[in-house]
Amino acid sequence: MMKTGNGAGLITRVVMLSAAVFIGGCASTPPTKIGGDTYYSSKTNTAGIFGDVSAVSGKLMVEGNQFCASMDKEFELVTQTTTSNIPGVRLGGASITFRCVVHANDVHMRPDNGVTTTTTQ
Repeated sequence: MMKTGNGAGLITRVVMLSAAVFIGGCASTPPTKIGGDTYYSSKTNTAGIFGDVSAVSGKLMVEGNQFCASMDKEFELVTQTTTSNIPGVRLGGASITFRCVVHANDVHMRPDNGVTTTTTQ
């Protein structure tokens, strides 16, 4: 008869170790003060090639809004950066710099309000 107890235990350990490495490899920076009322936050896209870095950026903005609201202030985005996924090389992600202010300024848009129109003749 063949014993399978040791093999099953080894497989369980390998799976648990792999999960720990995967989870440990995910990076997230909570809002970190970098100036008087300015904060930085970043998040890695843990879904790899299946994830959407713009969704990660949106999540950071939601968290920034909640962070500022906890201080009875408004969120004002200063910069936004996204890094695309490169399979086998790196996970993508996003980072934002934002301010928590008493009254946020209006967002500055292009003259066309951010909409590109193509006319075909």
